[in-house]
Amino acid sequence: MTAQPQEGSRAGLTQSVRTWLLRAAIGALAVLLLWIGGFLWFLAAMPAEAPDASPEADAIVVLTGGSRRVPVAVSLLLDGRARALLVTGVNDIVGPPAFRAAMAESGLTVDPQTMACCIALGYGAHDTIGNAEEAAAWMKAGGYRSMILVTSTYHMARSAMEFHAAMPEVEIYEHPVRPAPPGLDDWWTSPDSRLLMFSEFVKYQAAWLRVTARSMMPG
Repeated sequence: MTAQPQEGSRAGLTQSVRTWLLRAAIGALAVLLLWIGGFLWFLAAMPAEAPDASPEADAIVVLTGGSRRVPVAVSLLLDGRARALLVTGVNDIVGPPAFRAAMAESGLTVDPQTMACCIALGYGAHDTIGNAEEAAAWMKAGGYRSMILVTSTYHMARSAMEFHAAMPEVEIYEHPVRPAPPGLDDWWTSPDSRLLMFSEFVKYQAAWLRVTARSMMPG
C-alpha cells in the first residue's frame, strides 16, 4: 500500500531533476551565446591602425609588449607631437644606452639630449593596471593634461579603459598600432593568435567588471 506514494515521489523527483537540468542547459547556452556575441563585438570594435595625422598632446605614453609600439611612440615624439614620452613596463635590464641602441635598430636616432630631457623609462609596471597607475603618477608629476596612448590594436580597448579610470581628468588620444607581420588579419588560422584574441577578450571583460564595480562604489 505504501509503494505507490514512494513511486510517485521518485517520479516527481526525477521530473524535478530533468527540469533543473533543462533550465541549466538553457542558461548555459544563453551565456555562451552572449559570450560569442560579445567576442564578435570586441572584434568589430577593434580599432584600425591610427592615421599618420595624430593630434598633438602634452605627453605620449606607450606600453611595452609589442615590437612596433615603442618605435611608433618615439617617432611621434621626434615628430613634435608631444614634449615628453613615458615608456611604461620596461625591463629592469634596459637602460638609456640600450634603449637608444634598440631605437637605432629600428631606424630612429635618439640623441643623448633627447633621451635625457624627454624620454622616461618606467620600470614599475608589470601589467596593464600597473601601466595605468605608473602613467597617472608620471602625468601628475609632470603637470601634463593630455596624452597620446600608444599600444597594439587588440590591446587598446582594455588599455584605454584602465587609463581613463586611473586619470579621468586627463584627455587621452588613442593611437593604436597594428602588430608586426603576420599581424592578426587572419587570427583564426593561427593557434597562438586565437589564444591571444580570446585571452584579451577575457581580460577586457574582467577589466570592465572591475572598473564598473569600482565606479559604483560610494566615495
